[in-house]
Amino acid sequence: MRKKTVHKKIAHKITKKTSRKIVSLRTKRNGVRLKTKEFASANPAANVPIAHASFSSIRQIIVWTVIVAAIFGILSVISSYSQPSDNKELSSFQKKLEQVATLSLLNDDDPVTLIATGDILLARYVELRMRQLNDYTYPFQKIADFLKSADITFGNLETPLLPGRNVPKDSMTFRGDLKGVQGLIFAGYDVLSIANNHTMNYQIPGLTSTLQTLKEAGILASGGGKDQDTAYTPVIIEAKGKKIAFYSYIDSSIPPGFHGEAKDGKPGIARMDIEAVKNDVKNALENLGADFVVVSMHAGKEYKWEPTKFQKDFAHAAIDAGASAVIGTHPHVIEPVEYYGNGIIFYSLGNFVFDQFFSEDVQNGLITKITFPEESGEKITAELFPVRIEKGQPRLMEGAEKVAILKKLGL
Repeated sequence: MRKKTVHKKIAHKITKKTSRKIVSLRTKRNGVRLKTKEFASANPAANVPIAHASFSSIRQIIVWTVIVAAIFGILSVISSYSQPSDNKELSSFQKKLEQVATLSLLNDDDPVTLIATGDILLARYVELRMRQLNDYTYPFQKIADFLKSADITFGNLETPLLPGRNVPKDSMTFRGDLKGVQGLIFAGYDVLSIANNHTMNYQIPGLTSTLQTLKEAGILASGGGKDQDTAYTPVIIEAKGKKIAFYSYIDSSIPPGFHGEAKDGKPGIARMDIEAVKNDVKNALENLGADFVVVSMHAGKEYKWEPTKFQKDFAHAAIDAGASAVIGTHPHVIEPVEYYGNGIIFYSLGNFVFDQFFSEDVQNGLITKITFPEESGEKITAELFPVRIEKGQPRLMEGAEKVAILKKLGL
């Protein structure tokens, strides 16, 4: 997104600079042709055989021959700088020409795309593995390039980031190293939901540390903040001239009990409420200048393939109010995808970076790549990419395993 805006500016500058060079060369060439024509018409003797031409005419011919030869000599020197040198490196001028050709393919009229992933755990086995390798990009090494292929990348960060020891593999109190943010940056995340049942594992200090760490990394946090207003205010990102608003919420009935809702003057996270999400979505579209709204819900029953009535009612309400997409997390398995009205609902994308190995279903997840329509109110489209998680690393599925997942989803 931004990078593309920056690229556009660079392309504009390079095009202008290159154009001036090309115009300069063309002016000289046209000038030579013009003078040659004037010489021929003003000196009839130049059109007769040289043996019968006057000395003056011969001298003029010699002078102009020298001039033309000199100009072509200069042009050949200039041309030589556009050819590869002996060490096979391109000249800076040619590199700029190639850069212009490449960057000119960027088009802000293309539709905005969003990649969304499921639950991200940077604790327990995953953190231990990163520490052992001293490589905090480890979880995303097989998938980062794909995640960066969209204008915006979104996920659910289910780990508070703060200093401390590695938590045991069976602990349900998650804590990830501050260096874990390096992997999130490497993967290209722009927005992360923190409205889940683990963000408040270390209560307000853990939330505050996570918010500060993400802020310093340039990653926006959705669904949590220093007070109620911040937690329930949408994150808005502008890409290719379109504004996309993100709201994130958690079902307050999720065990071990909800203890972290943001209040007036109290840090916390945002909880799911059907009437509230209707108002939030309408507010973003009508008052905050959003072209599209994406709602994240952390809800449902763990390890169940079917969404609950509350998941369905909440998602339908969000779409009815004008949201384009609802992205579900928490069940740790993939749940159905539903086109509803002009929107789309992913009831659960399942795990993405996680350390659960006790069944096939918890080691599979789903990435969606959403393409927003040209105009608000038109139908949204999405592609689905099943992933397999191996030792905490997700990879894109191919062939029969990919087909099997999509078939199970009825696609």
